[in-house]
Amino acid sequence: MLSSESANSFRAGFVALVGRPNVGKSTLMNALVGQKVSIVSNKPQTTRRRVLGILTTDDYQIVFVDTPGVHKAHTRLGQILNDVAQHSIVETGAVCVVVDSHAAPNDEDKAIAQMLKD
Repeated sequence: MLSSESANSFRAGFVALVGRPNVGKSTLMNALVGQKVSIVSNKPQTTRRRVLGILTTDDYQIVFVDTPGVHKAHTRLGQILNDVAQHSIVETGAVCVVVDSHAAPNDEDKAIAQMLKD
């Protein structure tokens, strides 16, 4: 049980991990929470729904929301996956954009920036 002083300083919140497909969102979440909670694969669009990972310490609790990769949708499934990512952004208190540092920004990165701006 938390003491009165600890309860007053305890913080909690939700953080959405967003980015293009296969940039490492699931890998990052697994590393942050210290265990495998989200599937990791070389295949794009492995994450099909939001996955929650919880990091709890004595001072704070962060619920990370792993989202499907945002991409230019060519199919109905692609649009649904983009919608899942967009709704996850709206429902969280903070957003962490994960990017591939080995690739130059492209149209999908610009679409993510626009989604965050909107």
